[in-house]
Amino acid sequence: MARFVITALLGFLLAFSSAALAQSAQEREQAEAGVAQLNVINDPMANRLPIEGQRFRIDDNIKEITLLFFRERGSSPLILIKPDGSKWYEARHPIEKVTWYTNENFDMIRIKEPMPGPWQVAGRVDEQNEAVIVSDIKFQAQPLPTPLYENEHIKVEGTLYNGEHPVKTARFHETVILDVLFVSTNNADFDNFGVDPQRIGQFSDNGRGYDEHAGDGTFTSRFQLNITPGQYLPTYELTTPLYDRSYETDPVVVEASPVSFEMKLAEQAERDHQLVIKIDDERIKQGSVAINGQVDFPNGEQRTFSLTDIEKSEISVPIANLDYGKHLVDMTIFATNQQGREFELVIDDYSFISSRPGPEPPSKAEQLAAKRAALEQERIEKQRQLDEQESQAVANIIIIIAINLILLLLGVGAIWFLKKRSAKPKSQDNGKND
Repeated sequence: MARFVITALLGFLLAFSSAALAQSAQEREQAEAGVAQLNVINDPMANRLPIEGQRFRIDDNIKEITLLFFRERGSSPLILIKPDGSKWYEARHPIEKVTWYTNENFDMIRIKEPMPGPWQVAGRVDEQNEAVIVSDIKFQAQPLPTPLYENEHIKVEGTLYNGEHPVKTARFHETVILDVLFVSTNNADFDNFGVDPQRIGQFSDNGRGYDEHAGDGTFTSRFQLNITPGQYLPTYELTTPLYDRSYETDPVVVEASPVSFEMKLAEQAERDHQLVIKIDDERIKQGSVAINGQVDFPNGEQRTFSLTDIEKSEISVPIANLDYGKHLVDMTIFATNQQGREFELVIDDYSFISSRPGPEPPSKAEQLAAKRAALEQERIEKQRQLDEQESQAVANIIIIIAINLILLLLGVGAIWFLKKRSAKPKSQDNGKND
């Protein structure tokens, strides 16, 4: 009897223990499933939103979520169907809880305190790029070399992060704009003190230009440092339809170009102009410079030139004197600095103006003859002035004599007239006496 009781008791304990272990394992699995389900919708590491039969699930502890749905290109905006069966449309939704941006390719929707449970989406969702949970979008660019140079063009790559992991969704680049600004540190020790921010490039992941592969998550830009030399803060501006982000990196210094130019214009029509290129060999390794250039002439003609194996710090490039007017020179300069960094300078539209030359200067004999002619002309002019003065003096004398004669005649006439007048009364008195 005791053996039976003990056996029954052991069997009961074993069964209870097995049931408890099974229940514990089941609870653990359910808990893990719940955590996994939560992570699918809330973990920044899980960028992709799994949609099964146009359905996805949001758990009950989500305070805010931003969803990005890629549609077939040109299709209509999606419709969101809540767990209670009510619908949200791009043009009709609670604006106090929902921010909805749409264009011809995607819908980006931010929801505050979303209803937990199974949601549905109606529309032509892109099967290759279904949906993305947008969490903390960040951008990280590769460090910039130092120093940078005025007029330098440099390829820079960066990675866009959704949370802690790079974005791998091929069409994600359609939803963001990544601009690069160089902002002056306003350091009075540099020439760019007080200069306005300069937009120097834009990142893209579209497989065009300098970007190697579209949608691979690597964003590429080509910085164009056509800016005032000085100290700058590189600033990356990330713009999405629903929010903006700005990231600053450590200050960088843009030095004055290590290559300068001087133009020597031809003094005669049959001679070439000379473009003098000066290379700062204290900053550039000797023999590392190569130059490709193109000249646009005033008459519409274009000519190219190429220079390699440059060993001197100053070289002259002949520019044909084809016509008079404005010339444009574009140059791409490849070089290596003293620290071993290869770089590229791009000079756009360096210009100069040539004018039609005047006549050639006279020879010494011509100058001597001209001097003699000038002296002779001066002598003749002086003689003419003397002759005029003498003629004027004679004329003045004649005028004076004429005036005196006139005055004399007037005086004689006046005396005669007075005498004749005084003689008449006397003759009349004599006649009366007779």
